[in-house]
Amino acid sequence: MTTTPAVADRAGPARPPASRPSVAADTAARERRHAARIRDLTALLWQRPDLAGVYLPADFSVEAIHWSA
Repeated sequence: MTTTPAVADRAGPARPPASRPSVAADTAARERRHAARIRDLTALLWQRPDLAGVYLPADFSVEAIHWSA
């Protein structure tokens, strides 16, 4: 007869809770990612104009840049 270990035995040692970054650091990181994404999408469409109209987020980003200039 085989027995299976209890669920608590399989879970292993408890880990301390992961520390979360501050709200300001999280917001700053989010803004950097957003700016990088727009920059990269704009560069992609600049290099490959045949992609215009294929990828909506890229088109939206390019239009946003045109209207903000």
